Amino acid sequence: MPLLGKILGGRYELIEKIGTGGMAIVYKARCHLLNRYVAVKILRPELVEDENFVNRFKRESQAAASLSHPNIVNVYDVGQEDGIYYIVMEYICGKTLKEYVREKGRLDSKEAIKIALQIGAALEHAHKNGIVHRDIKPQNILIGDDCTVKVADFGIARAVTSTTITLAGSNVVGSVHYFSPEQARGGYTDAKSDIYSLGIVLYEMVTGTLPFEGDTAVSVAIKHIQEKVKPPGEINPGIYKSLQDIIQKAIEKQPERRYQSAAEMNKDLKRALEEPNGDFVVPNYDSDAPTQVLKPINEEIVETNSNPEKTEKRSWVKVVLITIPFILVMILAFFIGARIYENNFVSQDVEIPDLENMLFEDAKELLEENNLYIAVEGKTHSDEIEEDRIISQHPEKGTMVNPEYTVRVVLSLGPETVLVPDVEKNTKREAEIDLENQGLTLGEHEYRNSEYPSDTVIGQSIPPNTEVPKGTEISLIISLGPEEKLVTVGNYIGQKLDVAKQMINGDKLKLNKVSERYSDTASKGTVIEQSLAPGETVSEFRSIDLVVSLGPEPAYPKDINIDLSSINTDKETVNIVVKKTQNGQTTEVYNRFHMVNDEVLTIRLEGRGVAEYEIYIDDELTYRTTIDFTKKGDEAD
Repeated sequence: MPLLGKILGGRYELIEKIGTGGMAIVYKARCHLLNRYVAVKILRPELVEDENFVNRFKRESQAAASLSHPNIVNVYDVGQEDGIYYIVMEYICGKTLKEYVREKGRLDSKEAIKIALQIGAALEHAHKNGIVHRDIKPQNILIGDDCTVKVADFGIARAVTSTTITLAGSNVVGSVHYFSPEQARGGYTDAKSDIYSLGIVLYEMVTGTLPFEGDTAVSVAIKHIQEKVKPPGEINPGIYKSLQDIIQKAIEKQPERRYQSAAEMNKDLKRALEEPNGDFVVPNYDSDAPTQVLKPINEEIVETNSNPEKTEKRSWVKVVLITIPFILVMILAFFIGARIYENNFVSQDVEIPDLENMLFEDAKELLEENNLYIAVEGKTHSDEIEEDRIISQHPEKGTMVNPEYTVRVVLSLGPETVLVPDVEKNTKREAEIDLENQGLTLGEHEYRNSEYPSDTVIGQSIPPNTEVPKGTEISLIISLGPEEKLVTVGNYIGQKLDVAKQMINGDKLKLNKVSERYSDTASKGTVIEQSLAPGETVSEFRSIDLVVSLGPEPAYPKDINIDLSSINTDKETVNIVVKKTQNGQTTEVYNRFHMVNDEVLTIRLEGRGVAEYEIYIDDELTYRTTIDFTKKGDEAD
């Protein structure tokens, strides 16, 4: 079914196809209601009959519509019409990140980090709202002409609280070059799957290549599961050392070894801008020891067929009678010896105590009292647990272990802190994006007049480079532009033009246009009209126009000559009437009878300006003429 030119929802006119995907086709459209361009994503016609695809498309609508963030493509509307399922989204004038990387070959570390921070901010917002994108790739990341990065296409996103197990094979969703090992296996996916994909995108940005290539999608998927990634520094030696550490942590095979949230990854990315060669990326360790599989024990039963001969039977009975007491004595001795050894030489298992929320030194002391050791496997921020206290432990409390066992713990760094960026002299929108990307909350802004252009940030409630807890509220002071000063308009009517000019300058106004007009009441060169009323309050240096008198309009009488001899009539006299039309009014200025033999009749007309005259002979219009009394000369033209 041809869709170009079709109007959906009574307002969205499809004017151009701009993209295609596995599930949908994207059109550029014009919204006739708001007179703006939008992007309309329409489910492919061949998939409309498939209930599973329709349901997935509806999930996309619900997921995307619930998100509102400067780094996520806005969703304006969703609808269904004539079997067409569509989503109306913000139209981004720009290019995809894939196109951008191809054009530049590869990006330097600083630019890649700034782009990744905006992607990470979008993921952090989505994850907080229970949405996992599950298809992060450069083709789904748009870079606008204003350099703003926006994440698009929540086509296979799902709420974290809903079913997130996918089947291996045809039901695995995502783009094979970017999806996580757990997606490749068709297993559980969560926010850490998006972090893996972002790590692959970062890898491609700084190297210009993909970490895994293959002849088929299956071969690439297997590489995600099994093969190690070639360090990006070997491809691009100029990459920041800290950025390489971030990428390698983000693309760990095991989800528990990756960044546990987009916010945690964003923090390291911001720090990498300040410490390119820093060694601050903390690796995560497995939270669980490897599972051990015990092999079944097969008991071999050996059957011995005895000889039925009598002599051999006696012999066998004799051996048994001798052997059984010996075996019983040996068993008793072994049992008694084992008990003695266990009671005197074998240490008893120790129960792991509850260490959570304890200070590290206190926990260390407690474990040493129980002949146990402690090791810190990582540190992370926590809003609930104070700094230097234990967030989690492995093994858990109550687990029985051998003496001298080492308990691994994760320590709290306290609430996560961020540095307040310097956003002064930026536009309001630029400043808000920087603050939100830094993890700060926007407060109520204040607006003031200043020498700076309108919408410019001229102050912030917290000074730049101040370390504050993440989520701290910060307010901005926004310029309203220079303060508007008011002046009162003077009365310049009746003044000579030179005097009026001086008065206008003194009143801090600006003379713009001067025109001239005749006046019967004002002498030449005198102001007779002004565009701003006297006493009116206006902005300083407002423009004003003046009208100056040319003096009384000149008037030169004119004669009209009427040739009576040319009149075809038997009458001896005729009635001559002259009518004047000026300024929309018609008046009779002459009405007399004349002898036809007078031959030529001369009528003198007087007036001002320009007027139109009509001459009637015996009520019949003979001719009309226009007379300009401002021109010299006796006769009318």
